[in-house]
Amino acid sequence: MLKRFDRPGARTTAAEISRNFGQWQDRAMQGPVLVTHHGRPRLVVLSAEEFARLADDAGGGSNPAAAAGEQVGELNRDTFIANMFEGFVSFDRDLRVRHLNAVAFASAGRDPQELIGAAADSPEFGEQGAALAARLRRVLRTGEVVQFESRGVFNPHRHYENRAFPFQGGVALMFSQLTELLDLRRDAEMYWAQTQAVDALGVVSKLAVNAMGYVEEANDAFCDLVGFPRAHVLGARLVDFIAPPHRHDVAQTLNAIMQGRADTHVGAIEFLVRDQDHVAVRLSVVRQAHNDVCVGLAVACAPA
Repeated sequence: MLKRFDRPGARTTAAEISRNFGQWQDRAMQGPVLVTHHGRPRLVVLSAEEFARLADDAGGGSNPAAAAGEQVGELNRDTFIANMFEGFVSFDRDLRVRHLNAVAFASAGRDPQELIGAAADSPEFGEQGAALAARLRRVLRTGEVVQFESRGVFNPHRHYENRAFPFQGGVALMFSQLTELLDLRRDAEMYWAQTQAVDALGVVSKLAVNAMGYVEEANDAFCDLVGFPRAHVLGARLVDFIAPPHRHDVAQTLNAIMQGRADTHVGAIEFLVRDQDHVAVRLSVVRQAHNDVCVGLAVACAPA
């Protein structure tokens, strides 16, 4: 392992170099000096120029393959950041913007030159800038990943999910918009509240019918209307509940809706209920589609 030191060159002991350091540093300007301790190589004294040359070689100057690999890695990273769905902003240790991807520029709605070099707590980042800067400083201080939700820095009417993490000696912020998701969540909560309010009246019957025409869901009002338990209703064909005089016309109407020739239907028909009795109802049918393909029908009815 020490054979590399066997070649000719200046060498001295640790005791000798400590007594005559000035002499040996002059020798080191001409070439490396090997310093031994108890006869074994321990240190090498180099000139500053030689050290700089070796450092440059170690950094890739003498290894084209390593340098090329590093360039490819940087290119892949930049390509990924440019094409990601999330917004991406990188900051230096002073929390000044170094880079933004296209999503971040679009979200900001500002000239890129106004943001590059701007500090996270500067006026360019609005009222939310100070809170954002505090979270970014936490990442710099602790080195941990921080995930949080916030109002938009450039548009306070929008909501975002954010993730901040250490990046290239500074910190990066990755964010995606939650506004539409929160709106959908609120609409869903309102829908279920309205559904519960309607179901509590026990008047409106509701069904979910698949694309084959079979009942997949039915509320209590429908089961009470036709006089059958839910176990008998689920899996039955919707047209089997239609009174015979209306059955053919209703079947054609349902087929037309499923095939896309109509999206909705409202009409008066009669249901065949338990004990072969009939009940007149107002029927409403709406087509349900996914990727322009019918996946079923939403059906509601109420006594006429």
